[in-house]
Amino acid sequence: MDSRAPTLRSKAKWLAVIVLLSAATVAAIHALNSHLHHTYVDYGGPQKSLRVMSWNIGRVYLRWESRASDGDLAYVARVISQVNPHVVALQEIRDAKQLSRLVAMLGRNWRGRVPQDSYDRRAALLVRLSASFVQLPTSTGRTAQAALVKLPAGREILVASIHLDAFDPKRRMLQAEEIVAGLERRAREDIFLAGDFNFDVASTASSPDQGLYQFLTGSFVDAGKSAGATTLNARRLDYLFFRSPRLAPRRARVLRNRRVDSLDHHPLVIEFELNHPAG
Repeated sequence: MDSRAPTLRSKAKWLAVIVLLSAATVAAIHALNSHLHHTYVDYGGPQKSLRVMSWNIGRVYLRWESRASDGDLAYVARVISQVNPHVVALQEIRDAKQLSRLVAMLGRNWRGRVPQDSYDRRAALLVRLSASFVQLPTSTGRTAQAALVKLPAGREILVASIHLDAFDPKRRMLQAEEIVAGLERRAREDIFLAGDFNFDVASTASSPDQGLYQFLTGSFVDAGKSAGATTLNARRLDYLFFRSPRLAPRRARVLRNRRVDSLDHHPLVIEFELNHPAG
């Protein structure tokens, strides 16, 4: 009988264990890297940061139908979950039933509202913080969906999801003026306007929309200015304008690898740092 047989069998067993452990370690590292690649890590949580997302989830424009597709809702929910924002402004939602389906996919921490106005491509708002919703109608029939969102230490911000008219610059200006007036009547220091404003600031120099951009930046900061184009055809139509004595934009990004199929807008994501007031 060969006395080396037990020793060889023992070595083979240890080698098999080492191979299995190595494979498990590689798999775990791969899964972690994959998770981190696709997910924003919220190191500070809502106590230190606020993440706002704006996304027109409608499809390439067709007069007979460009609103969000029910078939895209699962994908939209997956992207929102990966980005993990606190507030999401959505545009081109069809109705409350469609928004409810999206909220159900996101989970119980989320709530949302969409107005039933005379337009069929509506602006909706989703939140995963405590909030009370309010609608801001305009004389044109288009309504912005807003919410008073509660932050830590009893602070509140007023956020509006906006979708301005796609064809008439005078109508865009009127809608913006009336929505801003509605926000300011609520006398809040911290105001955020996010959405599809339907003009490209890079081409407004000789257009009526120059006045609209000047009107907005006269009272608010263009927080996504450095992020670049937000649409499939390289136009910048999506914005986040804000004013706040206590919040500062930390990072603005357009997620150009998140658009899918016939969606023609990319998500705009802006992170703000919450500076706690003295005293």
